[in-house]
Amino acid sequence: MEQAWSNPLIKDNLLIKLRTTGSELIINAENLSTSTKYELTITNEEAITFNIIDIEDIEQLKEALLKGFQPKCSNPQVFVTETSTLNLTGKVSLGKKEVEFTKQFKLHEVKSKEPNQENQVTPGKRFSGNCVKTLKGHDREVLCLELLSSDQLVSGSFDKSIKIWDIKSGACVKTLKGHTKPICCLKLLSTGELASGSGDNTIKIWDIQVGTCVKTLKGHTGTVRSLELCLTDELVSASYDRTLRIWDLKVGACLKTLTGHTDYITCLKVLPNGWLVSGSNDKTIRIWEMKNGICIKIFQEHNNSIYCLQVLNTGELVSSLDNTIKIWDVESDSCVKTLTGHITNVRCLQLLFTGELVSGSEDGTIKIWDLKTGTCVKTLKEHNTIVFDLQMLPNGDVASSSGDQTINIWN
Repeated sequence: MEQAWSNPLIKDNLLIKLRTTGSELIINAENLSTSTKYELTITNEEAITFNIIDIEDIEQLKEALLKGFQPKCSNPQVFVTETSTLNLTGKVSLGKKEVEFTKQFKLHEVKSKEPNQENQVTPGKRFSGNCVKTLKGHDREVLCLELLSSDQLVSGSFDKSIKIWDIKSGACVKTLKGHTKPICCLKLLSTGELASGSGDNTIKIWDIQVGTCVKTLKGHTGTVRSLELCLTDELVSASYDRTLRIWDLKVGACLKTLTGHTDYITCLKVLPNGWLVSGSNDKTIRIWEMKNGICIKIFQEHNNSIYCLQVLNTGELVSSLDNTIKIWDVESDSCVKTLTGHITNVRCLQLLFTGELVSGSEDGTIKIWDLKTGTCVKTLKEHNTIVFDLQMLPNGDVASSSGDQTINIWN
């Protein structure tokens, strides 16, 4: 079954999108500097030639891959590119073992017809910061956003509903209902389904096409505040009950519970190496080794709760909730830069295709930052209250959600 394109990823000036057909992994890439386009299709047959690490029975693994390997497109962090070369790494489950693999591919340049300009990023395009569209339909604060495809955006609200929007027309095309309290977080899954976390302490899995809830994950005893997919395609949730849970989505069971934070856990990110990062109201950032569920690093330089995290193309980590934004070198465990300019707490972060950082604040402003100089280059003011979330769109625009019940599209 063919799936929608994954959320776009920028690596080494390449804009990468992935999808699967069930038997193939299709990769589209565009060099943002030269406009050169590349494409690559990886089939199951190619997958069995991966260099297998630390496995005894190679033939058994080959047979397992040949019969049952299904490429995943939900976690493009595992794809590292250098010009037109792609290094593919990841893990495959074989019985009780997790086998690591790695292989290098050459992307093939394609001569395409005139592109659909509406969904293309213009090389070198600068973010103008003009609000070009406002989406209205929610009755309460819009708390979270997620990209479904190049032309559809999904939002979760304090009004307990999830809305799917046509980005071009600005119309709401579907409303999902089932949660009994506010929708706090959303995550698109590799199956094409949508996961939502709520103040009702549950995670619901939705069939977007039908518009129905197909599974409810229970276990948390507090609000589910953040969702992420780890590199093995398991779902990770962060809750106000001070725990992280790792879920097997096939059976809907909690595989592991991580503890260590002493207050609400508010945000999650997955680093390119597979480590999980969590931010909390206890003013700390913790980094977890997923296989053993062990906390391996703790960062403690914020003066307030950590409410948002972002990973830069360099692998550095960005965090905030006080009125500063801090950039961390994960390897050296040090804060390498602090961005100041917001007068109230920063609630959300996104990375532009240009490499600039976007932040949203409780004062209703959105700021654009030059990460090289650490300076604010533009301040956007359209929302009249808290900016809760930001979402990068495939054409380079940015969507913002707010306590004023609206979603703005900025170009």
